[in-house]
Amino acid sequence: MKSSRFLAMLLALAMVLTLGGVSFAEEAEVPSTLVYATSTFGQKFSPFFSTTAFDMEVVELTQGFLLATDRGGAVVEHGIEGETRTYNGTDYTYYGFGDVEVVQNEDGTVDYFLTMRDDIVFSDGTPADIDDVIFGIYVLCDPTYDGSSTIYALPIEGMEEYRSGMESLFSLLAAAGRDNEDFTYWTAETQEAFWADVDQAGEAFAQEIVDYCKGAGYNEADDAVAACAANWGFELAEDATSADFFATMVEAYGGDLATLSDTETAGSSLYDLMNDYAAYAAGVSTGNGAANIAGIQRTGDYTMTVHMTQFDAKAIYDMAFPIAPLFYYGDESLYDYENNSFGFVKGDLSTVKAKTTMPIGCGAYMFDGYDKGVVTLKANPNYFQGEPVTKVLLMQEAVDSDYVPGTITGTFDISTPSINDDTVAAIKDANSNGELVGDTLTTYLIDYRGYGYLGINADLVNVNGEPASDASKALRKGFMTLFSVYRDTVINSYYGDRAAVIQYPISNTSWAAPKPADEGYKAAYSVDVDGNPIYTSAMSDEEKYEAAKEAAIGFFKAAGFTWDEAAGRFTDVFETYEVMIPGQGQQDHPAYGVAVAASEVLADLGITLQVNDVGTSVWNNALEGNTAMMWAAAWQATPDPDMTQVYSSANAHGNGTNSNHYSVDDAALDELIAAGKSSADIEYRKSVYKEAMEIIMDWGCELPLYQRKNCYVTSSIRVDNDTMPKDMTPYWGWYAEINTLAVK
Repeated sequence: MKSSRFLAMLLALAMVLTLGGVSFAEEAEVPSTLVYATSTFGQKFSPFFSTTAFDMEVVELTQGFLLATDRGGAVVEHGIEGETRTYNGTDYTYYGFGDVEVVQNEDGTVDYFLTMRDDIVFSDGTPADIDDVIFGIYVLCDPTYDGSSTIYALPIEGMEEYRSGMESLFSLLAAAGRDNEDFTYWTAETQEAFWADVDQAGEAFAQEIVDYCKGAGYNEADDAVAACAANWGFELAEDATSADFFATMVEAYGGDLATLSDTETAGSSLYDLMNDYAAYAAGVSTGNGAANIAGIQRTGDYTMTVHMTQFDAKAIYDMAFPIAPLFYYGDESLYDYENNSFGFVKGDLSTVKAKTTMPIGCGAYMFDGYDKGVVTLKANPNYFQGEPVTKVLLMQEAVDSDYVPGTITGTFDISTPSINDDTVAAIKDANSNGELVGDTLTTYLIDYRGYGYLGINADLVNVNGEPASDASKALRKGFMTLFSVYRDTVINSYYGDRAAVIQYPISNTSWAAPKPADEGYKAAYSVDVDGNPIYTSAMSDEEKYEAAKEAAIGFFKAAGFTWDEAAGRFTDVFETYEVMIPGQGQQDHPAYGVAVAASEVLADLGITLQVNDVGTSVWNNALEGNTAMMWAAAWQATPDPDMTQVYSSANAHGNGTNSNHYSVDDAALDELIAAGKSSADIEYRKSVYKEAMEIIMDWGCELPLYQRKNCYVTSSIRVDNDTMPKDMTPYWGWYAEINTLAVK
């Protein structure tokens, strides 16, 4: 249950204050105030070092970033003049702080020509220019940078040369190990103190994971450390301690403390938990490094070029560099671009880190302070799209269970509660019409950035040990045809309005997702073995079930099974197939009903499908060990639809990242995945990924199940809901148009 893998932290919301329209004795107008409930802040409100989703919201509201994205998560290339794109049948114009032009050169290199607006002003009135951006890039690429950004991993010309010859003392000590006897760069006392600090921080780091598992309900309150570690993917002795848990993680990561901290965190990083991390953060010169990054090229007061040695389709998202004030986060006297000085001493980010809790930027709001669980933001009069009409935004820490009650009583104006049966009931009870939208509360259901699916491992479900054969594909499509027909009924029963059935193995929130109006769009597994449609629009549910059964019979015949017409069943299917559902033994999973319904039909056909409702640790171990024949799971999507991790042959059969659990090994699919990453043309990439998805479905290894919803809840009494953004998505949330969002 690694939080970095598929636990997208749930956003919560804000506080109680009287809104605009109240008069004082002197008739002074009270500034309009909006209260948003959120979860606990990490208080890292820096554009360089924020880590939690809740801190990032503060960053996004107070900072400017060079490039914007649209509702589908695609980068807006012409933000300065505005770019019009269609979403859900409506044209929307998107504006941003800058433009980007991507040029792929004949030699395989690529240039990103970046232009920022020439009228950007920081909240204190100081004008911004490209030097503020370049300063920020050098912070993010410093050899000692230890934040969450990975811009330094891009193939930018000269990046490796710039970062070589220097490492942080932390990384050097960690790499040297506890038994090091070479004290060229530090003393024995420093080494001893370092490992003592790591040990106490590591124990706290592991204990935080244990506490998280218990608090989230994955383990009982009295479970031992070992039981919680199992849910996190680590096997320990029954009497293991938190210190043992951390030692096991260190061993699993080969001593790579930085990657361990980033990947396994349940909230805090290892650095956060050390008593004196700052003592080990500074850079130590170990050789000669380049004085600059050759591929970061200033071309004017408001323009620059990033030159990369090879194309990476996802890299354009990294070009959304922060426009962070050099005068505040750095030292202007140390900025001299021509002489390779970029606003701070290389290897020393202490001046930048010192401003982590008190940001300044050019975003819609100015940070005013954090006190007693409340972040206060005030409208930025210098914001490039105009000063926000709501003058004060309060972001208050709260717990999920208080979001809806607090929005009803007036404590909060906007909240993002977990959407479940209790939440839906509470919202409907609060509205006099008994609906999700009414006189007290207004609910917005937003597609989650991911989707649920049923998977089949081709290495384990095939005919004659030939996973790629037509017979093997027919076998798997027989199962998928039966699974698919029960999706509408089961998913609607489980989720109601909180989810929708999807037809392609991609989140509906992606710009690359096929749309119903697209040519060739069809429901998943809706054609028979001869390619003919299985269903008609006039069919009842029962007629669809029968049609799916007949189609499945056709696929199983094509797989080579022997059909006894008189008995109405197959007579030579001796293998028991298994589908693993992580319902914690409670049958509480949206895929459970789908699997059971299909298993009952299969039993009538002479095929045994065992539905195993298991705990998360059993499910995770089977998936990671590639022993699960069939399983239910969910993906969390990224803005870019690159399929390499999930479907590349290089990651199948336990190889590579071991993330292609379907064991799809297809050269044609690999070529399409490579082609999709090789172009900056969105329309071309859409067509490539559509073709790739058709190959994936032809293998019969994945059935898209559902796209569930998240929600925003606003006060119908206090929020002017006409000013909320239309067609909201995970990439275009409630504050995407914050400058025009108004209270009543």
